[in-house]
Amino acid sequence: MAPPPPVRNSGGEDLISNLPFELRSAIISRLATAEAARTAVLSTRWRDTWRGTPLRLDDLELPAAPGPSIARVAAAAGAPWAARADAVDVALASHPGPVERFRLSRTTLRARVSTAEAWFRDLAAGDHRAREVSLLCPPEWCHGALADPLLASPTLEILALGECRISDAGAAAASASLLTELTLSSTHISEAALQSLLFGCPALRSLILRHIQGPSRIHISSCRSLVLLGVWQYKLLEELTVEDAPCLERLLGDTHLGTAVTIVGAPKLTVLGYLVAGYRDFWHGIDKPAAQKKVAKGLRAPFNSVKILAISVTFSGKKNVESVMNLLKCFPFVEALHIQGNKRWEGGIQTIDSDYYQKLDPVGCIVNHLKSVRLEIEVENRRGKGKVENQNMSEFVCFLLANAQVLQTMKIQSAMSNNPAWITEQQNLLSQCHRASAEAKVVFEGLKIVRHKGFSIEAVNALADPFDSDIDIMGY
Repeated sequence: MAPPPPVRNSGGEDLISNLPFELRSAIISRLATAEAARTAVLSTRWRDTWRGTPLRLDDLELPAAPGPSIARVAAAAGAPWAARADAVDVALASHPGPVERFRLSRTTLRARVSTAEAWFRDLAAGDHRAREVSLLCPPEWCHGALADPLLASPTLEILALGECRISDAGAAAASASLLTELTLSSTHISEAALQSLLFGCPALRSLILRHIQGPSRIHISSCRSLVLLGVWQYKLLEELTVEDAPCLERLLGDTHLGTAVTIVGAPKLTVLGYLVAGYRDFWHGIDKPAAQKKVAKGLRAPFNSVKILAISVTFSGKKNVESVMNLLKCFPFVEALHIQGNKRWEGGIQTIDSDYYQKLDPVGCIVNHLKSVRLEIEVENRRGKGKVENQNMSEFVCFLLANAQVLQTMKIQSAMSNNPAWITEQQNLLSQCHRASAEAKVVFEGLKIVRHKGFSIEAVNALADPFDSDIDIMGY
């Protein structure tokens, strides 16, 4: 005989518990981690549903400790978030099935490296085989756990590692055939291991490399599914090579300091930046007369596919402006240009007057294709270097207005935009500039508010222009 239907305390029939398993599972999957686990105590039916629903574990949804004794220990140790590792253990132990999401961003593993490595083995090949694993630990919680087992997971689709290690042997054995998104942040990996890892991930669509430890050269080759590539390496990066990437559409990062860039076989590349000018040569030969003919080894200009370009530059002198001009000659069909004025000076600073710009050769993309410009500046030190740099930027703006024949919008974003006197001063200066486009409008805005430090392929690709958004591309 079938068991009677569950009864509520009020005496009525529990209609929710009578729902089909699929619907109960859908309900649980939409609950936070702790709330989903509590459904197991409602009835045998809900307990079976909990166990049969893939676990969605996010430590932001877990208590700092599963019990008062652990909480006291954590507080005594001065690390209240350290006890979340114990809560993660409890959550995994209470759920026997696969894991939909395993995401840690507030759990320190510094004293639990062996525990973390046991999780990795279980999430890769044990009962808790995962679809998504994300470890986004702050640098101060550096743990250096070995993440090799995850690289051979047959179920992983999304993997984000922070403060981990990947060995050469582990990378050589990589066989994550379903992996589409990979993020490595402050992860220790050799150049050879990185190439092996990418070879073992044939379905990769998004690759984010954020200050990885080890390589001075990054070689991305034959990643034929790759759509988004992000590289943030500061001055450690000597070479960045991208070859045979037929689906690559967006290359984001902060490439600068003499990095030699080679891009071959990326016909769909439409979004590129930030390129940082004003230190040394950006791409090999970029400051030389032949820059528009050949840039770096194997990199042939022009880049006809790039439509959105972002540059960070110090307007401290003619050399930096020349770097920007030579860069623009390599991208003849750019329609949207983003320029971030940075405050790092290289040597002295010199005034650039309008006579200098009048002697410049026409730049194709500015004259024929540039439709929108966003100039992000931080007005500081209205005397000395800061004052001269602001004057140089104003002259550059006038140059763009005077030459961009199809320009529609120019946004000038500054912290001074809430100062009416400053805006009036800028408007008076710009009123003296000739405008090649009758439709060109100059808009003053405040500096953009950054709400998202990280991003996913869905978030970036959902934006027509990722640089004109609340995602901090340069500071990621």
